[in-house]
Amino acid sequence: MILHWHLTADGTPAPQCAAALAAVLEALGRKAGPEDHRTKPQRDHDALEEACRRLVMAESWQLGFEGQGRQSAVTCGRATESEGVTGTRRGHWGQYARGVLPGPPADVLDLLGLRPGRVSLLRDVPTGNGNWLIEIQSRPPLVLRRYRERSTREDLSYEHAVLRYLAGAGWVVPEPVGDLVEHEGRWYCPTRYVPGDPVTQENPEQQRRRGRDLARLHLALRGLGRRLGQRPGWQAQHLGLATRADPNWEACVRGLKRSSPRLGAWAHAAAAATQAGLAAAGAGELPIMVIHGDFAEWNVHYRDDRLAGVVDFALTHLDSRPYELAIARTYRAPLALDGYRAELAHGGWPLSAIEEAAIEPVQHAFRVSMIVWELDLGLRTGSYDLARIERQLSGTGTFPP
Repeated sequence: MILHWHLTADGTPAPQCAAALAAVLEALGRKAGPEDHRTKPQRDHDALEEACRRLVMAESWQLGFEGQGRQSAVTCGRATESEGVTGTRRGHWGQYARGVLPGPPADVLDLLGLRPGRVSLLRDVPTGNGNWLIEIQSRPPLVLRRYRERSTREDLSYEHAVLRYLAGAGWVVPEPVGDLVEHEGRWYCPTRYVPGDPVTQENPEQQRRRGRDLARLHLALRGLGRRLGQRPGWQAQHLGLATRADPNWEACVRGLKRSSPRLGAWAHAAAAATQAGLAAAGAGELPIMVIHGDFAEWNVHYRDDRLAGVVDFALTHLDSRPYELAIARTYRAPLALDGYRAELAHGGWPLSAIEEAAIEPVQHAFRVSMIVWELDLGLRTGSYDLARIERQLSGTGTFPP
């Protein structure tokens, strides 16, 4: 969900926006009960979503749909003067929504020479990625991206190299259109706006279509890995418990056991069983290539039933094709796998016997890797999303002890 905010000439929100922001802040201020296992960012997101749902019922708000993978946009009544947030229009904005509905830092806009007419928040995960749609008069829109914490220039340069390669091959992807700049320990870059919308509830033919498009992407990326090598700090899924440097797994499990001995024992068993399953399938011999890293339905945009573009290459690295199929969630969209196989056969690069044999074991390994990061987060924050962890464990193919 997106909020377009409008400012008056002195930099304060228009009256409708001020009332809206007050309601959002009130919702965010509610305390969760002791039975609530959500993390703080998840509670904030849910509260914001509920506040927005209530606000669109008011006469001063309009609900509409737009592109760039956005499900909905909530727009205040128009202010009398200019719209948006620029380096000189911060005003009292932070008093209303600092840390709740943030625009990109004005200093970043200044560094990049951007003077937007309107800024739309697309997505903002405090410790993760943030995206803002930047609309500038007489120029195509772009998306300003803020990268997750602990990103490095070297790491992001790899992602940008993949994007530029695909753009050069004719793919519509969020390639960089400006400099990578650092501000207060976080990296930012303006990127190409990708039109269209995801199909989040796919019918059988749409599943096949996404599978075919993934195969086409792999055919386009074939051979790039020899030039780029592995992304710094990453590894193929079948070589460890996670695709990035493994956290202290034993410490993670001990932390979980303190909150849920049952889930802790299950996680320990699932990790061991998954590693054994990979070894039995000969996964150590899997070929690797540059993959997208999250070709799920929400990252593939369509317009008029045709592929419009692909977004979010944050997880691109060298890995196996079975892993790409797992993180593309083909286990819940089986016809996507059918479309993928058919298009690869047409392109002369079918899955090998070892890749076919590794699909299920790597899928289980992917679910374990999701648990790894949940436990690492819980160990650092002291809060565990036990329901989410149990859902991931149920997909590992390991029965609870």
